[in-house]
Amino acid sequence: MSELTQAEFESSDDELPEEVGFDASKSAALKSVREALESAKREKNLLKEKRRKRQQLYQEQKSRKRLPEDLLEEFDTEPQKQTELSENDKDEEETKTTSERNSKSLPDSYSVKRVKDETADKSLQQRAMDFIQSRLYGPGTKRTTNAEILSLKRKRGVIQGAAVEFASKKLGADVKAKVAKSNKRFLQKKKLVPF
Repeated sequence: MSELTQAEFESSDDELPEEVGFDASKSAALKSVREALESAKREKNLLKEKRRKRQQLYQEQKSRKRLPEDLLEEFDTEPQKQTELSENDKDEEETKTTSERNSKSLPDSYSVKRVKDETADKSLQQRAMDFIQSRLYGPGTKRTTNAEILSLKRKRGVIQGAAVEFASKKLGADVKAKVAKSNKRFLQKKKLVPF
């Protein structure tokens, strides 16, 4: 046993840390801080590059989906020409425009619409629907029945009283009649005799 402990002491003497000067430790700490900052910069630059590539890919896909510009310009100029014509000329021009439209053939499943006209109507309608939805059914509104509101007013008001359904004598009489009728049915089914 003494040999083992003696071997441990000898090996522990070899493992003592060397004396490190202040300048060396300071330079090591500064080096580690610089490396951490550089790695953070590299990660940030990699994220920027990924975003840039994703945006570029998105732009390419968007440009592939678009119809050719000359086709869009042609369809955009046709409605302007039609609005300038008078009523008599419109009848004659309708037959011409249908033949002109057929000259630029699109597949049957495709149709051309001006986005400006459609989005203006939809956006106004959508804003109105959103307003109604938020005012009537939003998270800040609590929708209840009229009887509940009146009951709460009677309960919490200056003049406190019973709930509306109990304050109304007619409503209370109806409820009492229903309860008495159901009690009679129960007693008849179970063949119990009231005392």
